[in-house]
Amino acid sequence: MIKKILLISALFSLLGLIFNSYPILSEQNYNYLSEKEGNNIIYVNDDNYKGPWQGTIKYPYFKIQDAIDNASNNNTIIVFDGIYHENLIVDKKLVLSGRNFNNTIIDGQLKNNTITVKNDNVLISNFTIRNSGGIKEDAGISLNSNYDVITNCIIYNTKNGIIHNESYNNNVNNCTFRKNGIALSSIKSNRNFIENCSFDHNSIGVNIDNSFEDSISNCYFYANGLSCFINDSTRIKLFHCNISDNCVNIGGLFIVSSREVNIKNSNINHNGVGIGISSSDLVNVSYCDINFNTHFGISMRESSKNIQISKCEIKNNIRFGVYIEEYNQCNLFQNNIYDNYLYDLFSKFSICKAKNNWWGSRFGPLDLKFDFNRRIKWRGGWITLIPWEINNFDSNGASWVSNNDNMESKIFKIKNFDIKFLENDSDLDGIPDWWEDKWGYNSFIWNDHKNLDPDGDSLNNIQECYTDKWGSNPFYKDIFLEIDWMKSSSSDISNKPSIYLINTIINSFKNHNISLHVDLGLLGGGEELDNICTPFLSFPSLINIYFEYFLENDLQNPRKGIFHYGIICNQCPDLNFPFYGWDHFDSFAISAQWLKDENPLINRSELIVGAIIHHLGHTLKLHADIFNGIDNIETINPFSSQWRYYKNYVSCMNYRYKYKILTFSNGNNGEGDFNDWINIDFDFFKNSSFT
Repeated sequence: MIKKILLISALFSLLGLIFNSYPILSEQNYNYLSEKEGNNIIYVNDDNYKGPWQGTIKYPYFKIQDAIDNASNNNTIIVFDGIYHENLIVDKKLVLSGRNFNNTIIDGQLKNNTITVKNDNVLISNFTIRNSGGIKEDAGISLNSNYDVITNCIIYNTKNGIIHNESYNNNVNNCTFRKNGIALSSIKSNRNFIENCSFDHNSIGVNIDNSFEDSISNCYFYANGLSCFINDSTRIKLFHCNISDNCVNIGGLFIVSSREVNIKNSNINHNGVGIGISSSDLVNVSYCDINFNTHFGISMRESSKNIQISKCEIKNNIRFGVYIEEYNQCNLFQNNIYDNYLYDLFSKFSICKAKNNWWGSRFGPLDLKFDFNRRIKWRGGWITLIPWEINNFDSNGASWVSNNDNMESKIFKIKNFDIKFLENDSDLDGIPDWWEDKWGYNSFIWNDHKNLDPDGDSLNNIQECYTDKWGSNPFYKDIFLEIDWMKSSSSDISNKPSIYLINTIINSFKNHNISLHVDLGLLGGGEELDNICTPFLSFPSLINIYFEYFLENDLQNPRKGIFHYGIICNQCPDLNFPFYGWDHFDSFAISAQWLKDENPLINRSELIVGAIIHHLGHTLKLHADIFNGIDNIETINPFSSQWRYYKNYVSCMNYRYKYKILTFSNGNNGEGDFNDWINIDFDFFKNSSFT
């Protein structure tokens, strides 16, 4: 412990020394450095493209890599504003700093790592680092080293933002991670620190895998597919973080097969699942606000033990406050748990000690009718509720109030990729003459086709031209969906969706003046894949499938922003669910064999296609936030209040009808119904917001 404290103190002393001597980097500092012309400082400026290149402030290097190659250990490299199209290899002990992180850009040219660090004790600061390659290992920064510091950087548009790979004692602080597949990964790494960072519009914010004593503090996660994924790791800490307004089907913090995880003093609000725990031991959650999550405030799925939830504020979750499945062991102690829409606590064949909690009234989990089932649902196992508190705990929850207003934006809109056509374009407006003539545009008059979307389907005219060969019409709403499927675990069964049932869905959309195009192999994608998901597919592996098979490892694939994407596996991380393939809510995964095992009396094809249209609906913004009948698990329990109230909501978005009704509801069936069709948001799959 003493060594650890000394190590951390030394790290921050190093940071203090660097920032005090070189406080990065005002005009005054540059003037001072230009006068000093110290031998330890090397300069780079892409304005000096003619040379000579000596690394001085008068004759700086044109390329950053030239400065690195000619540097010695302990040199400082200062990079002036500009865009540097390079893939850097840092193999010396250096300080590498830009002048301004918004204007000093290292662009990896969509290939390999943008920066690869191979030496210990490297500090990188004040850059925008963008455009890595798209394959599994490509990253904005790949750290194969120790005691490195990444600070004051924007990591943007990469397959992986930063990867710690078998490294230790690195520090990432004051960085923004935006539009990355997996923003930051710590793989087989120890004692890495992630501090004061913001993560938005990433498929996964932080991925900790097979690591030890990593720490996440003072970080803000919003609009991510999954904020934190901790797998097969030990002694992980997360404290004073804000995990809010992420994906309303997954979204929050997931802990799998891990031990000694401590979550403290954090705001975990409005995600699909606030905290999900599976197959883990010694997880402690304390002094957290866990509110307004759409499915579960806290979920315990696969058997876990020694789970302690204490001093938390767990309220107003849209489905369940605390949800505990079979064979879990947990202790809920001195929490305020109340006003959750379905149940404050659900426990099924588990051991749950729930003493000394406040349940919203002096009568504890009883309501005025003295009925436990109004707040608690208990199916077997052992649950202890007595004694309960008769007053709420004033000091519960996080000690601070999250402020979302300090973020740059609530929504990061996807930039449609430039699509180039080779045919004749007389007016140079980006669309070939034949398409303009076909659809009534004058091919000699320039039109702003990038911003023209006459049918309001969120496909601009350039995208409509790209998809013309597949039947797209700029004056009739189109939705494109690509489906890939794994080889079935049984040789006589296929996971390929039934063409007949797919046509049933297509016809239902046609009846509402929408053309649904489903790619099962005839629209440039859609194929059977090897069964790469056996026996278990993790969330990060699913993201790799998205990049490899949908984007074909191309971060500028024009199908992104045109096609929704579905993958049919035998066994996914969950039964079936939508997810962020990259930066927005455009994808879903279906566990075909798992679904069949759970529903043996329903035909496999109906299960698959029912799940397809249900989750396509989620990518069109039909989710639990907008209507309580959507994804309401109580609607499948006969004679429950939810089953009775939403019986008229005859929609595939209602769990009661999910595999029976292959269409949406029109809202005309009486009380409890909802008009799905008029609430479809065509833009949502590429501009997702959950505020």
